[in-house]
Amino acid sequence: MFGPGALVLAAFVVLVGVVAVVVATHVSRSPLKPGTVDRFARRQRLTITDANATHVVAALLVTHRWRRAGLVWGLAMGVLWSLRSSALTLHLIAGLLGWFAGAVIAEWRIGRLDTPGARRAATLERRTVTRYLTVEALALAGITTAALVALLLASGARTGTSGTWWGWVAYTGALVVICALTAGAVMRRPSGFVDADVRDADDALRTHALGVLVGSAIAASYPALTGFALLAAHPDGAPPSTTAPWTLLIMVAALLSGAWVAVWAPSARGRRLSTGTVEATQPVHAVPAAHFDHSAPSGPSEPPPS
Repeated sequence: MFGPGALVLAAFVVLVGVVAVVVATHVSRSPLKPGTVDRFARRQRLTITDANATHVVAALLVTHRWRRAGLVWGLAMGVLWSLRSSALTLHLIAGLLGWFAGAVIAEWRIGRLDTPGARRAATLERRTVTRYLTVEALALAGITTAALVALLLASGARTGTSGTWWGWVAYTGALVVICALTAGAVMRRPSGFVDADVRDADDALRTHALGVLVGSAIAASYPALTGFALLAAHPDGAPPSTTAPWTLLIMVAALLSGAWVAVWAPSARGRRLSTGTVEATQPVHAVPAAHFDHSAPSGPSEPPPS
């Protein structure tokens, strides 16, 4: 019923699955490096204190674990997908989408963490997108959205509503909906902490989360950008390899723009604090890294991704 080739393939699939589980579990249980907290605090101009250290480390540990586990699972799924064409290939898009999925899951799980300190019944803080994202980040997100819409319309006009076109429309729609729902969940997290240090940490974590979310969405848009562009350039179904140079340019531009927004761009919180407030002039660390645990969040521990 099953030939030797099918048995070998099945065994290889099982092997890839086992390796993915082992690696993802190891990554999900790895401790948070002190340098990660240092970079976060410097970028967000946040003072780490006894009051907010647990809150910050718990949230960063969740994102650390889920993003990396998502990356591992994405790469593993990409390898399994490549077997359809009898080739063993690492797909960048699969790893990227896995990382993005892990980042999204992490933000939803952070909202369920036990957070230290009492909260007020209400707060006067206005939670708007412009509070947590810089003008540059919003501009890049707007340019990416405009490019997607323009290419979607252009490809639809050239090729009609083909199955491939609808596939990229579904991909784009899912990306937008996931980002919108996750951003809303981040902005609606309970806040109004009485302790000023915990309140500042909560503000910094929201700013960090939305920056990473928008940046990763920009990066994850490159498959749809290239897909729509190829349909518009080759409505007759010409081989896409003839346009490899400019599709590579789209990919690099999207990935670099997304990475810049998520990792390297100035923080919106840092911009707010650069107006000369007392908080902006305080040292980054009031508590040494050794004073808190980098290996486990507060409250219920995070299970490894399944």
